[in-house]
Amino acid sequence: MIFGLFNSKAREVRHLNRDAPAVIENARESYRSELVRDIAILVHQKIVEVKSNCGEDPACLQRALDHFRRLHREARRRNEHVGLTAYTLIIIYLRAGLIGPECEPARAAIEGFLDDWRHALEEDEENREASS
Repeated sequence: MIFGLFNSKAREVRHLNRDAPAVIENARESYRSELVRDIAILVHQKIVEVKSNCGEDPACLQRALDHFRRLHREARRRNEHVGLTAYTLIIIYLRAGLIGPECEPARAAIEGFLDDWRHALEEDEENREASS
């Protein structure tokens, strides 16, 4: 029992570093490209929002993480695939950030996924600015 307490961080690091690429790969294989684009846009918007609101404040990041966990539960109940996948990636990204550099592979996988959709993210930002 005591050994489990000491290994919980190492286990979480392993899970996050494994789960991020798995979720991304599953989305690419399971959904049409339009839905994967929507996932990337939602992940990007929310990560930018959290970074601008919280910076590196762990308490604020924890509140944001709790908020996205609630949204994840709601998306699961509604069987909303885009939201469920996007919130999963956001949760992984925030948890990885709270843990630290050991989880850089998880964050890098998510940032790489967003880079793959950079053209769509830029187009979405242009559309948002034009409608404002």
